[in-house]
Amino acid sequence: MFFKKHCLFITLILIIPFCSLAQDIELEPLIIERGRYEFNLQGTEYFSENEIESLPFNSLEEIVEYSSSIDLRKRSPFGIQQDVSLRGSIFEDTEISLNGIRINDPQTGHFNLEIPLTSADLEEVQISKNSQRINFAVKKPEDKGFLLRSFFGQHALREQLLSFNFGTEKFKNRVSVEHKISKGARADTDFEIYNFSFNSLWEDECKELEFLFGSTKRDFGADSFYSSMFTQEEEHTTQRFFLGRGMLKGESFDWNNTVYLRRHTDKFILIRGNPSFYTNDHKTYTYGLKSALNFHNNMFLSLHLDRETIDSTNLSKHYRLKKGFSLGTKERRIGDFIFDFEAGLDYYEGWEYLENVHLGLGYFLKDNLKARFSFDRIWRAPSFTELYYVSPANVGNPNLGIQRSNNFEVGLDFSPNDNLDLIFNVFLRDQANTIDWVRNSLTAPWAAQNVGDLKSYGFDFYAELDLDNAFLDRVALGYTYLDLDKDNPYNFSKYVFDYNRHKLVGIFGFDIKGVSVNLIANYANPVNRKHYTTADIKIEKKFKDFRFIIEGINIFNKPYQELGGINSSGRWYKVGIEYSF
Repeated sequence: MFFKKHCLFITLILIIPFCSLAQDIELEPLIIERGRYEFNLQGTEYFSENEIESLPFNSLEEIVEYSSSIDLRKRSPFGIQQDVSLRGSIFEDTEISLNGIRINDPQTGHFNLEIPLTSADLEEVQISKNSQRINFAVKKPEDKGFLLRSFFGQHALREQLLSFNFGTEKFKNRVSVEHKISKGARADTDFEIYNFSFNSLWEDECKELEFLFGSTKRDFGADSFYSSMFTQEEEHTTQRFFLGRGMLKGESFDWNNTVYLRRHTDKFILIRGNPSFYTNDHKTYTYGLKSALNFHNNMFLSLHLDRETIDSTNLSKHYRLKKGFSLGTKERRIGDFIFDFEAGLDYYEGWEYLENVHLGLGYFLKDNLKARFSFDRIWRAPSFTELYYVSPANVGNPNLGIQRSNNFEVGLDFSPNDNLDLIFNVFLRDQANTIDWVRNSLTAPWAAQNVGDLKSYGFDFYAELDLDNAFLDRVALGYTYLDLDKDNPYNFSKYVFDYNRHKLVGIFGFDIKGVSVNLIANYANPVNRKHYTTADIKIEKKFKDFRFIIEGINIFNKPYQELGGINSSGRWYKVGIEYSF
């Protein structure tokens, strides 16, 4: 039975050793230096450090909204609470990682996109669409460097950041502190946020040693966040993330070992003026060990051990253990063909053996034109909330099964010259045992159920043009079309059937007599909500070590809803100054 169920995984395990027979040709990847893509097999979308600096955003989490494949559902701005949907997947489905370590919250996916860093720490955001992963990469600390930034804005906004790099005898270090506070754009959406990080790195020709600590504390009013019946909700969340990594570099392989710990607390008050009426306290821990052998012929073997625990006034105490391995090869080339693959098997307490598979195949039609195919088999376990939560409005289901997906993508990457880049993808997600919150009447509570199979399909397109123009410097356009093929077996669905049918993102960069202006237009057409168009802007001027910055979100004050029943925050401007050396 095991062999029949995991036949694809076993086949990959058997053929991996023969990959060493493939011809190793040094690839010079065609990287789009100013763009968002490179010629890789997974069609990964990148937000580089330079592009991040040019975009207007109030939190690191909001950067991903400038991808047409992402539908970011904000209950409030500034990263207070934002659910991420990637090609129609719900917020529980997408894997969020920090430096390659998964940081998804086992309590609920509402806290997945809660990044414990400051805006001075981020080097790159990587969106692997077909494998449904978003990775936030931390920049390496330096021997020296200083950054001081201060913003003031609407709704009594104050925002300060201090970050400095320094060297010791062997280590390079960076310390960053960030504080944000506002009375909110509407009643009971006030917030105060503290972010802190410390990163230390020692590296030489034979070894590396790294320590990373990130922390975020968020206190906020939560008007109608979870129920339109209660407009005076309040919430307090904290996250602490620890990572220790050691690498030994050998002649034929590198051995990388990482230990990590993520601690998250959540205190929810239904009526902030009367905490005794209904208050929930939740505390989760996720910790583990990851050990990887990366061979210099591009083969790799990785082992991991992870444990998740929760102690909650509502969900009680639970824990689960996950252990497994993966092996495969990074990109390898035979003539004009290029391929990579990975096979992984996990033992997850309560669900036994679960497999992950990735296959990638590309063919260079020309040096600047590549066709590619990608297949990913992935799964996700229910969150503790989906399993055990009980309230008058929501009821979990301890009998939920694992959700599984087979994802397919076919794409073309074309760079006809140094100034123009074109990316086109067609995708299909075939999902089984889909988990959703559903009900058959408006008076019934929402219930977590495996609602059956569904197919999500569509296409996306990205084009970027760099212009040798004194006025218009850059134009980038991203578009995604999405549809779901399934009749909802329930009268009401809370998440799965609420998605963007169309999304178009346009980025226009101007250089006006030394003043940099970036204007972003964002059009979204949800299937169950009114379509809307918003515009964001960032204006900056550099003077030696200083930068003067103006940022505006939704500058035309367009009313819209990203979540049913929760209105947007409207226009939000801020003005700041930055000093760095």
